[in-house]
Amino acid sequence: MEPERASIDQPVLEAARVVAVEAGGAWLESEGQSGCANCREGRGCGVSVFQRLFRLPRHRLYLPTEEALSVGDHVVIALSQRAVLTASLWLYLAPLVGLMAGALVAETLIAREWVTVLGAMAGLAGALLVVRGRQHRQARSGAFFPVLHEITLRQAGELSHESPNKSS
Repeated sequence: MEPERASIDQPVLEAARVVAVEAGGAWLESEGQSGCANCREGRGCGVSVFQRLFRLPRHRLYLPTEEALSVGDHVVIALSQRAVLTASLWLYLAPLVGLMAGALVAETLIAREWVTVLGAMAGLAGALLVVRGRQHRQARSGAFFPVLHEITLRQAGELSHESPNKSS
């Protein structure tokens, strides 16, 4: 059971490009792949097709760091798999549970279809408010912010494979 625990504590790594620099951090644009491995091989769910068709925007995120970064630098960021899993559960499971609970309560109290639909919508809205409040608390805690794993390419062209967390 110990190897499973170690795997969830491993960070998720993602390549990104610095698009803006501010005091105390930088804005990054994800260089993520389009879709899953199956999509890239042409036999998947088709997410990459939709991304190409509709030219979906790249994801931007803020990276709090004291490292001197410049616009155009390429970096690798890390985020805890536990953080990704927790956020996914809250974003997908909580609204579904709210929807179902609202519908069940409304159906139990007043067995009319339109009341059940209103109960489901109220449950969904309540769950979304809970998720939003939790998201704000997590943002303030900093636990869900990515961390700089390494700088792979400086704008000036110098290549660095050193992690900023390692001391030279």
